[in-house]
Amino acid sequence: MLTGYRFKKSLHDLIRGIRACKDEEATDKYVRSAISECRQEVLSQDMDVKAMAVLKLAYLQMFGHDMTWASFNVLEVMSSPKFAQKRIGYLAAMQSFGVDTDVLMLATNMLKKDLASSNHLDVAMAISGLSNIVSPSLARDLAEDLVKMMNHSKPYVRKKAVLVMYKIFLQFPEALRTSFPRLREKLEDPEISVVSATVNVICELAKKHPKNYLPLAPQLFNILTTSSNNWMLIKIIKLFASLGPIEPRLKTKLIPPITNVIQTTTAMSLLYECINCIVSGGMLSKEDEQLATMCVGKLRIFFEETDQNLKFVGLLAYNKIVLTHPLLVAQNADVIMDCMDDPDLSIRERAVELVVYLVNTDTLFDVVKRLMLQLIPQSRDQVLPEHYRVEVVRRILDMCSNNTYSNVTNFEWYVAVLVDLVKITEGVKDIGAEIGVELQNVAVRVRSVRDYAVGASARMVTDKDVMIKNPGVLKYAGWIAGEYAIYLDNPEIILDAMINIEPQTLSDDTAAVYIQAIPKIYSKYAGTDRIPWTHSRAQEILQLTENIVAYLEKYSTSMDIEVQERSVEFLELFRLIALAIKERPDDDSDLTPPALISQAMPSMFNVWELNPVSAKAQKRIPIPEGLDLDEEFNAPVVYSESEDEEEALLREQIMKQQQLNSGKNINSVAASTTAKAKSNKPKSTRDGASSESEDEEEMERRRQERRRRQAEDPFYILESDKVVSKSRKQRQNSSSSELSGPDDPMKNEKLDIDSIPIMKLEIASIAAPVTKKKSKRHRTQPAHVEIATEETFGDENAATVVHPDEAAQRRTSARATSHKKSILRVDARGLENYDLDSPDEDEADRKEVEKFKAEILEARKKAAKAAEEEVRATHIVVKKKKKKAKVVKKVKKREEKNDTLTEKPAEEEKTDEKTEEKAEENVEGQGDIVKT
Repeated sequence: MLTGYRFKKSLHDLIRGIRACKDEEATDKYVRSAISECRQEVLSQDMDVKAMAVLKLAYLQMFGHDMTWASFNVLEVMSSPKFAQKRIGYLAAMQSFGVDTDVLMLATNMLKKDLASSNHLDVAMAISGLSNIVSPSLARDLAEDLVKMMNHSKPYVRKKAVLVMYKIFLQFPEALRTSFPRLREKLEDPEISVVSATVNVICELAKKHPKNYLPLAPQLFNILTTSSNNWMLIKIIKLFASLGPIEPRLKTKLIPPITNVIQTTTAMSLLYECINCIVSGGMLSKEDEQLATMCVGKLRIFFEETDQNLKFVGLLAYNKIVLTHPLLVAQNADVIMDCMDDPDLSIRERAVELVVYLVNTDTLFDVVKRLMLQLIPQSRDQVLPEHYRVEVVRRILDMCSNNTYSNVTNFEWYVAVLVDLVKITEGVKDIGAEIGVELQNVAVRVRSVRDYAVGASARMVTDKDVMIKNPGVLKYAGWIAGEYAIYLDNPEIILDAMINIEPQTLSDDTAAVYIQAIPKIYSKYAGTDRIPWTHSRAQEILQLTENIVAYLEKYSTSMDIEVQERSVEFLELFRLIALAIKERPDDDSDLTPPALISQAMPSMFNVWELNPVSAKAQKRIPIPEGLDLDEEFNAPVVYSESEDEEEALLREQIMKQQQLNSGKNINSVAASTTAKAKSNKPKSTRDGASSESEDEEEMERRRQERRRRQAEDPFYILESDKVVSKSRKQRQNSSSSELSGPDDPMKNEKLDIDSIPIMKLEIASIAAPVTKKKSKRHRTQPAHVEIATEETFGDENAATVVHPDEAAQRRTSARATSHKKSILRVDARGLENYDLDSPDEDEADRKEVEKFKAEILEARKKAAKAAEEEVRATHIVVKKKKKKAKVVKKVKKREEKNDTLTEKPAEEEKTDEKTEEKAEENVEGQGDIVKT
């Protein structure tokens, strides 16, 4: 009989209704009404109506509507005995349930029941649903049931059971230890689909801890040599790529079958995995020339196909092979260069990474030109992404600076390239600083091109467009202009450009460099001998000095400590220079500049030339014996907050008394004779010592009283006596040192500067200049360029001295690797450090718990037995007392009555015996109840 619920909307009606809505507002209104109807339908007793409501909610959930409120109703549909309804429930659960869903704890018994069903479709459906909703508690409770399903009679169920075990391992890694033997058996399953599923699971597990699966190598090798399933071979080869670095002996066994697959297969995916296994598995060394030649030759086929994916994976493989066999990869430079102009940016990026290893003296100019043309947009619509432009610039810098500029023969060309990169990359963040570092490096190392680099830097400093669009390079351009100011043609223009910049325009780092560079350029311009010192020249320098003073005054109150310190130091210097110029006569009688300009300032900057220093030179200096870098020079002064006003007032009185004892009038004592000072010194010392001892006793008394009050106060936190006493002692020492009078003997001693030892730091001599090999082509030999090498300490090949704290910090940073989430949101961090070879840490705990349970059970049995015996003994004593009383009464009656009544007591005795037997049976039954 049809009920009213049969006429409710079905899923098809819901879909038609949503499609019939014309606008978004009508759609929202219709969906809200449908959800309200579903709220009523899920409360129905008719399971068909409830299942249809859950199905509609599952459909709406895909549009982003929440259905977590119906979790319990979904669980009800999952427990339906009908397969069609059960399937709807599992579908809704897979979409809406999560690890934190509350009703999952109610699903354990239901899932166990479905896994034990005689219908293999119910079992398979339960396994599929569990793979999406598994939680740590479900994984722990159902792991044993799923291991049993791996031996199911149906291959369909075995395959699903093997696959779901991976999700179980993610949530409950301990299950891997118990299920590993069964998982190993499935590699020899007669059904190929089950074997393929097992290989997939092991391959995923081996990504986290491949050492656990080395014992499976013989079985996997057998599958590799006998199977013809390409997809399973791909998984096995990936697995061997993970095992290769752990077990180098696999190379001799794997090379022949993998080489055979490379030469015979036509599947590009399998071909790439074979080559990748050889390269990534540590099977390709520098001596394997023939194997590398075969791999490089096969990879060239990838670039002849139209599939862009093949080009991408081919470039990935080339990037790995080029590390060991760059010459073989360089033979395919034509296809790699073509990839640099590919419309696909991912292929371009891989080609740019690879081309760094292929450039030489002959090809550097062409490659850099092609890369720079890519940075120039061909049209307004064609704008390359910022990350790709940054990557191209970095590769250009890497190619040119590789091996201390061994490929660069014309450094003026290289400086011009750097200047062009500054203009091309306008608006790109953080790349200007990298270009500036490279320009600074060239200016320091290559003396022959230093004047050209200084000119380029000067143009950047005066270019307003660079300041606005690429300000990161100004820090290094300003440093070059200041350090090598002797190469500037118009230093006054550079000074004018630097001091006319508003403070908010530059960053703090750039401003600090500018403040340091301005005195250097000023020294070169004002202290030159080529311009005679006249009155007009003095006024010009005075005006420039006052402008610099005004500029430095702006930065003297900067929040950055480096900027503030440099500006204040040079501000005082330029004020003295301005005062010295003003003190000169107004006429041309004195034609010499002030000594501050002509001698003092040049001696500050022009004495030594700055040479490049190796980054490891500081670490090569050995730590002297007896020097503990962790020990503090002066112990930190810890001021106790427990000192009250009373003690502070007393301390102030003591200080005043000591001042009076040491000398009431310091000026009069200083003016007196030495003999009088010597005669007064012992007396004042004695008086001061006596008063100090008395005051110390008073302070100690008050201190003890204060500590007693603090100990009785429950709201006061007591401090360590050691810290308090240490801080008090330090303050007393500091106060006594400050209050030492003019007769202090240490005050009259002179500091012998010549006696201070000086350690001579021997710097290795500059290495021989790098010479260029002659090219095989007939061309003009490039000019000899001298490149300054880095100065270092001791032997270049000596071991670097690393401080223990620094080494620990390096190890910590190496361990702190970031866990990148996969696209499928699979968190497998629990399997990374899980070792099957290590002893089971929980086995001892489980044994101890089982032992404890056995002891409790034994104690309960003993207690039940004792209670049983006690009840039985009590019952027997009561029966004996009753029986004795009855016998006495019977004897009396027998004496009173006739002998004819003697048979009746005998019958009563028989009845009593039967009653006693029944009572004993009842006692035994009570004992059994007590045991239970």
